[in-house]
Amino acid sequence: MRGNVKVIKFTAFVSILFLALTYFTTVNMETHMLELNTIWFSNNFVLTIFGGAFASMLVVLICEVQKYITAKTSVEEYIFYQALYLYQALFLMKQNICDYQRNTEADVPDNLLDETSRMIQSEIFALQSTDYAPFKQKNLLLTAHQKFCRETAIDFQPILKGCNAVKIAINKVKIDYLQQNVLNRIVTSADEPLQTVLSIQLGRVSDALRKVDEYLKDIDKYCNQRYDWEKQREQIHSNYVNIFEAWNFEKEFQKET
Repeated sequence: MRGNVKVIKFTAFVSILFLALTYFTTVNMETHMLELNTIWFSNNFVLTIFGGAFASMLVVLICEVQKYITAKTSVEEYIFYQALYLYQALFLMKQNICDYQRNTEADVPDNLLDETSRMIQSEIFALQSTDYAPFKQKNLLLTAHQKFCRETAIDFQPILKGCNAVKIAINKVKIDYLQQNVLNRIVTSADEPLQTVLSIQLGRVSDALRKVDEYLKDIDKYCNQRYDWEKQREQIHSNYVNIFEAWNFEKEFQKET
């Protein structure tokens, strides 16, 4: 978008310049301030050059404005859906943690947060690298986007580090069991220090979810509720399936009677 804005400003300046030169030429033709009516050079020739240049630059300006409007809408849509995917990844991470916290007899896998952490990191990078540069600097979406990239995204670093913290906690539990000569014991969410690490991670993710939710509200508000975020958020929450119910072979493939 920065390129579009620069081209529009340049073509607008050049269009005004040629308009002024065209106007000055027509005035000169009436007042004869400068005598240009020679065999090789005349006021009519100058008027044709400046008038044609003005018309050409005006067409370019109109095309660039249209391109800017299209690009602006496209970038706004991109920002919204990348933020939505970020919210989905955070919500999925939160619910996965909650599922294991409720099911204290389940074996917690080392890669519990790997996929959602990767998704979160990818969406943060996508949002931070988005080129959103509207004409008006006092813009709700621009302000919200800059704040997110400058401040909120920093808060995600502890969440991303929490992925490794979970792995370390699981290994510590396994080491404790080995030192106690306890073999073939699974690691559950009730074991320390895993229990503490999951609780801290849950708090961080919940806080990040609130911030991303506010970010999405600001985007939707600026776009006149174009994306109906409130409804989409409800769908994300209602469509979630408990990790222990996500795949049930007998339920999915039982014979019809």
